[in-house]
Amino acid sequence: MFQYVLYALIVVIFIVATTLCLSAAFGKKRTLHTFKIVVGCCLYFFAVILLVASFLT
Repeated sequence: MFQYVLYALIVVIFIVATTLCLSAAFGKKRTLHTFKIVVGCCLYFFAVILLVASFLT
């Protein structure tokens, strides 16, 4: 059961990170452009770590 919750969390993190990066790349407003990119990349990194850890356990 816990594994499915972890997979759902990984999917949500990927969606949020993708949304942040796309809004930074294609948004009309350039406010917090670099911040969105950095946060999106950190979320991608965290999601990949969770994904690898879930396969190793």
